[in-house]
Amino acid sequence: MTKSGITSYLVIVSYRLFGKVTPYFRAFEKIYQRSGITRLYDSYVALMFFFSSVTFFLTFGIVALLHHFFFDLPVLQYFLAVFVFSSSITLTVPIAFIVYPLYRKSQGRKVIDTNLIYTTGFMGILSAGGISIERILERVAQLERHAAIKDLAKRFLTNTKMFGLDMTSALKDITVHSPSETFSKLFVGLINTVKTSGDIKSFLLFETRRLLQEKREQLKKTLGTLTILSELYISSLVVGPIVFIVILTILSIMGNVVSGLSPAEQLNLLVFFGLPAMSTSFIVILNAVLPEEE
Repeated sequence: MTKSGITSYLVIVSYRLFGKVTPYFRAFEKIYQRSGITRLYDSYVALMFFFSSVTFFLTFGIVALLHHFFFDLPVLQYFLAVFVFSSSITLTVPIAFIVYPLYRKSQGRKVIDTNLIYTTGFMGILSAGGISIERILERVAQLERHAAIKDLAKRFLTNTKMFGLDMTSALKDITVHSPSETFSKLFVGLINTVKTSGDIKSFLLFETRRLLQEKREQLKKTLGTLTILSELYISSLVVGPIVFIVILTILSIMGNVVSGLSPAEQLNLLVFFGLPAMSTSFIVILNAVLPEEE
């Protein structure tokens, strides 16, 4: 059986077991819809309950055997220890199922917000040639490099060509499933333009100029942040270690010991552990600050 076949079988089994429970768990349905996951929400929740149940019973059995052979506890304490430990391990499964859509939504939002200006500009150029919105999104689905935007364009085409939705309903659907609020607002404006003036070209060119101005402001803020980080980097990872090395060298000559460590041992800790740790921290910070563009 192939991987997709196994997954389909698990979905069927889990839905048969927990399908009646899923309608009561709608807390994060909107987040799930915006995460870009194609699986139906009810089947995803059913899978969560299925894997949680399997994890609990497997953990309960294994831990019960371990406690039986290696620990001598009264029956009540024995049962409570096994139950609490199994419940704690099982709790990680629904947490993982909830965190994953949040992560997908966050990543999709970052990609769309960073690259939407280029897609909007491309759509504006196509609209200047008198191409309809359906043809524009079809070209976006064919040529767009970023999966988060490409999938939304494909969703629009699927809704119109396969499910027979009208253009307005299909556009509303992708605003509901977009992980980016900026993208949703853009297409809400596009829907209103289609309903009123129909001047898609002017709207898209206006939005391109607006997004370009926002990007300029964002780049100015990023540049200011990088300036501060560069000064912090020089002071903490260039000048700072030199000062500490000089101080520790002087202390080693004097023979001082701090916290049971000689100056030579402190110097080794600084060089082999302190500096790599600080450098790694700066890499993580820079990765978070710099926009992800291709």
